[in-house]
Amino acid sequence: MQQSILIRVVPKNFSQWRTAHDECREARLDYGMTDGPVYRDETDPNTVLIHLNVQNMEKAMGWFKDERFKAAIQRAGIVSREFFFTSTKD
Repeated sequence: MQQSILIRVVPKNFSQWRTAHDECREARLDYGMTDGPVYRDETDPNTVLIHLNVQNMEKAMGWFKDERFKAAIQRAGIVSREFFFTSTKD
């Protein structure tokens, strides 16, 4: 079963957020998460939708409690986040 986390993020500054997001790529791997596409809103380029591929949803959720994640969101200048969880059968 393919599992994904989609996160709608509205940062103050896209470039600042993107740098912080990219710096955490290796840390997300520790939780079985790999980066999928990042979509930017056509009408508001500071709004993005992140697609993360997940091996195990329970393990992946630990990332959001990790101190590295907490530090990254401070550096990223996040204004808001909205989570969506998906799964599909192969």
